[in-house]
Amino acid sequence: MGTDDRGVAIVDLIAALAIALAMTAMAVPVIGGTLDREHAIVGAQHLAGQLQRARMESLRRSAAVAVRLDLVGERARVQLYVDGNGNGVLQRDIDRAADRPLTAVEWIDAHAGDVSLRVNQAVTEAGGAESIEAGSDPLRIGRTSLVTFSPLGSSSSGTLYVAARRGPQMAIRVYGASGRVRVLMFDAVTRQWHP
Repeated sequence: MGTDDRGVAIVDLIAALAIALAMTAMAVPVIGGTLDREHAIVGAQHLAGQLQRARMESLRRSAAVAVRLDLVGERARVQLYVDGNGNGVLQRDIDRAADRPLTAVEWIDAHAGDVSLRVNQAVTEAGGAESIEAGSDPLRIGRTSLVTFSPLGSSSSGTLYVAARRGPQMAIRVYGASGRVRVLMFDAVTRQWHP
């Protein structure tokens, strides 16, 4: 093997490394974006599952059951409560221990990294045409942090906005008359919500 052959091999090796580094640099944002998307979907589906669980518990127990949602810093926690005195699940009854917890506290980001109750981009309201800015209140269920399901099949109504810091915006719509829960994803290109 001559000196010229060795020089060509080093140039080829450097070119191959440069191409590999460029391909890696292009792949990292794609992988990161895919992970953000999957985390947002998993987080929204987990929270929707907790709402469905509350609905089933309400029917099973013939008593009101609520999902309490709390933001602690940027993290969101969830806990289910059952009515203990026949007047529905109320924050004052939770504080007095009249309405007792059915589950331990769960953190959404424990199931889907970096996902919380959050509006991470400007979106249109999931149930209407109003615009919601990034950083707005993600709980659109009135002046409470409780989503309550009755043993008659109805519930509080409203929308919970769920997202990671980056990636797609998810929404969980709760329909009061039927107690139905639906997970939606915002399409930033068409500016529409899709199941």
